[in-house]
Amino acid sequence: MSEEYKSCLVSRLSRFVSLTDHECAFIAEMEKDEHPRKKGRPVVSVGDRTEGIMVLKSGWAVVRADSADGRSQILRVYLPGEVMGLAEIGSSHASHRVMMQTDGVICPFPRVGLAPLYTDYPRLGALLTAIGSLDQIALRHHASSLGSMDAAGKLKFWLLQLRSRLEVANIGLGNRFQVPFSQVEIGQAVGLTSIYVNKLLRRFVESGDMEIKRPYVRLLKRDEWEKHCEFVNAFVDMDTSWFPPAIGAETTGAADLARSA
Repeated sequence: MSEEYKSCLVSRLSRFVSLTDHECAFIAEMEKDEHPRKKGRPVVSVGDRTEGIMVLKSGWAVVRADSADGRSQILRVYLPGEVMGLAEIGSSHASHRVMMQTDGVICPFPRVGLAPLYTDYPRLGALLTAIGSLDQIALRHHASSLGSMDAAGKLKFWLLQLRSRLEVANIGLGNRFQVPFSQVEIGQAVGLTSIYVNKLLRRFVESGDMEIKRPYVRLLKRDEWEKHCEFVNAFVDMDTSWFPPAIGAETTGAADLARSA
């Protein structure tokens, strides 16, 4: 394809550094092999051989863990422009299943194709490593909230973190954002029953803390929520001082387009 397109991955990475045309060309190569996936369809199953990474070019996906008694947990939410499989890059087989939460497009990229990141695109490799680190910190904060907060705090923290991650992806609109999850699925993400989730959401709306117009929500008292939850946005504190210099063309702006091959 010769037509330019807006890359969610370029948009996300450009929040932290101004990418070069050289780096954008590599990202375009990562996104070249497009595979549409429908909502509810598996992306990765437990035991699958991990061949590399996948760019979630559009749509949402979730990582699930299933117990022997039939219960399911949502361990991680992937957003448009995020790279799936970085946490498994050192493993030969998948230990959790990944499902599409909405319709979307995934772009598989073989593990061997990542080698140039460390030779031809060292700054881009450092950036992906740093983002992976921030993702892990965010997951720790989420795990801590599940163990230390009451039910309302758990749900507030999850929504706050989702909002902050959407902002990084440049697809959030301030305090209004999409939440394409049923109440059952929200409960699976925060360790609550769907009945309790329904009760809390109604309470938030009645108290003037939130507006809900499915699939969108608007946080009306975000500052108060962040203070109450002692919310830490892991994605505003990236240290880029150690990154190697970019190799290739001159840098481009944060809203630049990646070109497909």
